[in-house]
Amino acid sequence: MGKASSNKKVARAAGIGGGRTYRGRTPWTYFGVIALIVVLGVVGTVTSRDRRLSQINQKGGTPPTVGTTWHEGYGVYECGKFVDAITRTGNPQGITTAPSAPGVILIQPKVKAAAGKNATLGKFASAVGMRLNAAELQVPGGTLYQDGSKCGAQPGHVYVKQFAYAGATVGQLYNGKKGQLPKLDPRDVPLNDQILITIAFVPAADASKIPPPPDYVNTNLNNSASSSSTTPATTTTPTTTKK
Repeated sequence: MGKASSNKKVARAAGIGGGRTYRGRTPWTYFGVIALIVVLGVVGTVTSRDRRLSQINQKGGTPPTVGTTWHEGYGVYECGKFVDAITRTGNPQGITTAPSAPGVILIQPKVKAAAGKNATLGKFASAVGMRLNAAELQVPGGTLYQDGSKCGAQPGHVYVKQFAYAGATVGQLYNGKKGQLPKLDPRDVPLNDQILITIAFVPAADASKIPPPPDYVNTNLNNSASSSSTTPATTTTPTTTKK
């Protein structure tokens, strides 16, 4: 009877996990397995994201690639005056205005259709509601200028002038019509990081005098470049003269 009773006690202890001594042990193996699962999950997520971006960008495609962020300063110059910066935002492709930085184009491609060689001034114009082509220029809510419309007594034309860096006064001038200037439809002008661009409608005689964007654009562009995602940049509000 004593031996049977002892066997029952052993069986009962085994059934409840080995008794008081076993219950007091820390299940390090269990915790280790859980930690390993978490680590592998994080690594797998990051690897999957990188692989996806690599596939979208075709392994080192033309910048800006999906997942990168650029900023470009711009101004719209109509018959000798800069107009107010466009404030309209909301483009799922990732090329739009920078809400906290007037005069700055936010170039943050989310899809291949807005990345690389597809990151153009035309994409920006479409996103913010600007009418822009070789023969037309109109900012949202502004005057529609068509090729030949008068600036004073002279017919005007659409031009784009690129400046290689903030503070530059000499730039590359483009026109969408046949002539002495390089022919490039404004919609096809490529966007770039940390440069300036002026979209203009002026008479041919004034094309060479098209200025870079206003000083506040330089300030906001520099702030956008140096700011982090957690620290908003201090921006300058434009004070343009309305026509």
